[in-house]
Amino acid sequence: MLSRFVSRRSVLAGAAASALAGAAQAQPSGSLKILTAGSTLPGMNACAKDFTRETDVALNVATDHGHNIRTAIAKGAADADVVVIPTEWINEAVAAGHADKSTMVPIGAVRIGAAMREDGYRLDFASMDGFRNALTIAPSVLLTLAPTGDHLMKVIERLGLTATVAPKLKRFDTATLLNRHIAENPNVGSIGFGPTTEIIAWRGKGVMLAGLIPDEIQVVLPYHAAMLTRTPSGDQARKLLAFLATSAARRHFTDSGVE
Repeated sequence: MLSRFVSRRSVLAGAAASALAGAAQAQPSGSLKILTAGSTLPGMNACAKDFTRETDVALNVATDHGHNIRTAIAKGAADADVVVIPTEWINEAVAAGHADKSTMVPIGAVRIGAAMREDGYRLDFASMDGFRNALTIAPSVLLTLAPTGDHLMKVIERLGLTATVAPKLKRFDTATLLNRHIAENPNVGSIGFGPTTEIIAWRGKGVMLAGLIPDEIQVVLPYHAAMLTRTPSGDQARKLLAFLATSAARRHFTDSGVE
């Protein structure tokens, strides 16, 4: 009887051990924190799914204004292992010793586009005359409080349209809030401006990319990813950056509107 009892107990213990091993195997083998500007967020989210599936390393992807990330890096306060921000600011971080130059990976460039409701009419934004006309006839003009919005405020002033646009101008803290306003507002003539990637992310949700602004006033902003030197997860961060350099990752960013 004793031998049978011990045998059964051994079997139960072995089953429990196997279950625990299986549960441990199902858990991610590690994690990384990624901090990305909004313009590269859609592509980064898509990459995160593939990377975690292939490596079992969980990615915690967060976003903020690029200039806020820049400030946090400069203060040594960025809560991230890897950052994705405009190339100029990555170079600043490298020069200051906050980012590892050897890990830099080019992500691509993002342009400024015009956002309108999907059920709205089409306008010409490609020429300066078309752009001026669109600003003049639109019942409301929407900009962000980010550098993109500041740039277009200067363009509006340079075109002599400040008095025309001011009464119908609305500014939003983020492109997400701007695009949500377009989607939820029945005013089909509203025009918003922001990074093309953030407009495309609202495709099928009531917002369309109505066109790019003219080359004469366009901003083509290149982005890079890099590992912060303060990370305790250097090996995993390097694996992620190697993945971001692959053609599969490149397709995710291209599909999201990154050039």
